[in-house]
Amino acid sequence: MKKKQKIEEGEQGEILEYTRSRYSVVLPLPKVVLPRHKTIPKPKPLTKWEKFRLEKGLPPKAKRSRYKYDPQTREWLPRFGMDSAKNKNDKMEWAMVEKPKHIEAGLDPFTYKKNEKKIQKEM
Repeated sequence: MKKKQKIEEGEQGEILEYTRSRYSVVLPLPKVVLPRHKTIPKPKPLTKWEKFRLEKGLPPKAKRSRYKYDPQTREWLPRFGMDSAKNKNDKMEWAMVEKPKHIEAGLDPFTYKKNEKKIQKEM
């Protein structure tokens, strides 16, 4: 609800200054509240580990990046899975010295290394 403003005019009718109206109402900013279809979810209870961590004051575990920089190829490679740094390093090793243990086993160094890995995985 506003009352008309008074206008101060000059001699030739030009507008010099507007004065504020006597009545002015400041309205709050418009706010639209939409109803929720479902209720607001309740906070999940802490697990045993989270409770223990808070009691002891331990910091949360920092997440590692999925990628790892490989200085040999000079690019970022996944830590695990297909095309990982681990698998690329095996392929980069194109020359191996033949040792007496390879000759005793009757295998070339590459096959010997592959069999060693299999044995370690089984254990």
